This record gives sequence, C-alpha cells and structure tokens, in this order.
Amino acid sequence: MHTSRSRIAAAMRLEHPDRVPVMCQPSLGFVLRQMPELDPIDVWHNHDGALARGFCEISRRFGFDGVLIPAVGAAPLDESQVDRIDRTNAEGPVVYFSNGDSCVYCRNDLPRYSHAAPPEREIGEFDHVTIAEKLSYHPPSTRLRMQLAEGAAGRVAELTRARQIIGPDVSLHGSLYAPEDYLIDLLGTDGAMEALLTEPDRCRVLLQKFARAVAGHAREQIAAGVDALNFSAPWSGQNFISPGLYRELIAPAQAVVVEVARRAGVPCYCHTCGAIGDRLEAIIDVGFAGLECLDPPPLGNVELADAVRRIGHRAFIKGNIDPVHVLLLGTPEQIRTDVIRRLAIGMQSPGFILSTACAIAPDTPAAQVALLRELVERHGWY
Repeated sequence: MHTSRSRIAAAMRLEHPDRVPVMCQPSLGFVLRQMPELDPIDVWHNHDGALARGFCEISRRFGFDGVLIPAVGAAPLDESQVDRIDRTNAEGPVVYFSNGDSCVYCRNDLPRYSHAAPPEREIGEFDHVTIAEKLSYHPPSTRLRMQLAEGAAGRVAELTRARQIIGPDVSLHGSLYAPEDYLIDLLGTDGAMEALLTEPDRCRVLLQKFARAVAGHAREQIAAGVDALNFSAPWSGQNFISPGLYRELIAPAQAVVVEVARRAGVPCYCHTCGAIGDRLEAIIDVGFAGLECLDPPPLGNVELADAVRRIGHRAFIKGNIDPVHVLLLGTPEQIRTDVIRRLAIGMQSPGFILSTACAIAPDTPAAQVALLRELVERHGWY
C-alpha cells in the first residue's frame, strides 16, 4: 500500500501506483475563502508561516495526496516602506507605500498592485549583465512582484514549514516561474511580444540570464527536500507565442531549469494554461517530467484522450477537470460523471494524477471539492 508521497512519486515515474493520486492546486482566493481567519497580508508575506499553513490545511482538509507551495521564498513586508494600511476596504486590506505605490491584498484573488510610475521598460534599455544571478522576486501575474527573502533559510522557509506540518508521508512540491515570465514582467506583455519578434537575439540572451537565476532557486528548493518542482509557464501557450518561437526562444531557456532538476532526480512539471493543443510534444521535448493544466474546452483546447495518446507514454499528466464549468458551476451529479470519465481515460496512461486543470476557483463550494477524493477512492484503483 502506497503512502500519498510514494503514490505521487510512482505516478511521476510513469509507474502504476495503487490508485490514482488526487492533488489539486487551490487558488490563493480559495484558501482565503475557506480559512477566513487568515490575514491576506500575512499569507502573501508568509508571516509566521501563514502561507504554508494555509495551503497545507486545504490539502489536508480535502484529502489531497500532495501540497504545492505556489510561491516559495516570500520576504516579510518591509514596514519601513509602508506609509499606512487601510483595513476598511471590502476587497481586502490596502497597503500604501511611501514611494506612491499601493497594493490591495484581496481576500478572493491575488494581490492587485498599483505602481505610481509604469514599471515596464524598452528592451534597448537593458544590458543582460545588470540582471542579478540570484532571484529577488517572483512575477505571479502582470505587474505583481512577490519579493523574495535574502537569507538562505528564508528563501525556502515555506517548504521547511510545510514539511513540518504535513509530515513525511505527503508529497511536497516547490514552485518556480518561467524565464519568459521575467521577460514579460520587464517589458510588459505587448513589449515582450514585439521584442520576441523584432529582437530575438537580445531576448535570447535575456531569457538565458533569467533562466540561470531561476535555476539557482531550483537548487535551493531541491536542497530543501522538495519531491517535485512545479514550473509555472502560463505564457507558453498558443495565445501568446507561435510553436516556432516557442521552440526557438522559450524552450531553450526553460531547458536550463529542467536540466538542474533532472540531474538532481527531482521531477519538474510544466504548468501552462489555455490552448496548448498544438504543442504538447514541444513542451515535453524540453525535458519536463509531466504537464498540467491541459485545460479542456472552453477554457483551452486539450482533450484528455488526445493528450494520453500523444504524450502519456512520455510524461505524467496532471489534470484536467474544468475548474469553472464543472467544479465551480456544475451539480454534484455533473461532477461525478465528469470525474469518472476522466479517471477512465487518464488511467490508460501509466502516470496520471487527478486534478483540476487550473487552480480551484475562489468561490468553489467545499462540498464540490470534497467529491474528488471520494470519487477517486471509489473509481481510481488500478
């Protein structure tokens, strides 16, 4: 009989475990909605281990076989830079910084950061030598930077705390953001798209520099004992870049990070949203051990059976329940029908992990999420 940890490890090695593992990624908003006692500022800045506590509790509560810490290494809030905090805002507390910036720490979403001056720059303004070898922030979404701790212990503090909470028998996953995410953060979405087309050589140099910095953080997390690394690459889909540009510019930078994990024997899997049906093989060719989200229509264009046929023999598949139209908006019976069908298809692949395609939406009823473990216990045994 497998433990949760060994069950996921077996699936990631493309070996049939005793049953299909189940492991969804809750959105930050879902964590905060389910645990209203948590302060969103504390969670975002991991005050007293709040981020690790929140995500570990959600995984425990819903019987998931693993825990993913979505942004490892968060720095404490620098109170010396805070002008004031408004806790009367309905969306969540607002921090006003002395430089004119502000941030709404939403209770049902990622923080929403406002810059006093636009942060984007032109590609010609940058010399790659000015990009630090050590990461100082994560870019979870457009114009939002999660600053990272400077000290070695702080840069993996959530992983250390999470392992203390979950014990030795649950799979613990760290997280990384793709080199292209840093390029987009630097130039803005439109600026990055234009630069990839008009300045490919300069972009290639910048991407490689970012890749080496991300690889450094991968080594830190591997040393902290993660069982796997989630590589967030939401801009790798066909809504942003063509298959040709992906292979030519994006994939080589991603491969730098993947190789670090491969040499350490730690599975690194790609998380990319939206339409990726035209590049499943291209993503796996980078060297990723697995792939999520595999968004089904209408969120994306990936059918699970097609993914199993094309890449199921080469990489594990984590997905692909529609988190909106099925888990959030569906009836219990619709969820049961959908999950049973996905289990039947996914179990044709040696490495399948049942999951929502992307994160659990903030307003998803807890009872709907609880159905997933119940269904896998009934229908997911090999």
